[in-house]
Amino acid sequence: MVVLAVLGAGCGSADPPPFDARSVVPLVADALLPGATHLVTDVACDDSDRLGPMACTAVVSGVEVPVLVHPPGLDGRIRIESPAEVVTGADVADRVDQRLTTDTGVEARVTCTPDARVLRAGQAFDCTATDPDGREMPLVATLVDDAGSFRVDWRPVPGS
Repeated sequence: MVVLAVLGAGCGSADPPPFDARSVVPLVADALLPGATHLVTDVACDDSDRLGPMACTAVVSGVEVPVLVHPPGLDGRIRIESPAEVVTGADVADRVDQRLTTDTGVEARVTCTPDARVLRAGQAFDCTATDPDGREMPLVATLVDDAGSFRVDWRPVPGS
């Protein structure tokens, strides 16, 4: 019965309703970075009236990435996808912590910002390692390739 109702509704109009790009823009940030939508800016989509996917772009932590927005399927859901991979600050912090522990034998607590970056060589995270005595060491973790390898350097603090 539901299938017939859907088919009947589809047969009642000559063309499917146009896919409105403006209605999708707010959904792109949540699809790309569910926990850090504030890092997704400048979402722009073409005003295509075609039936296929709509090409969009978004800026994630300063890097423009392509996004494809697929019109609603039979289940009514819109699919949003991007070939861009994202690495989170929490993942980088964990990996920096492991490296510091391996290299120095000291277990530190590491935090890194921003919350996420596009996985691309040259992208950097500002990190702070705090040792068990509460001393802080400013670090920068810079991605050196598109596979997620990174270099850790001491980050000089202005005025020190």
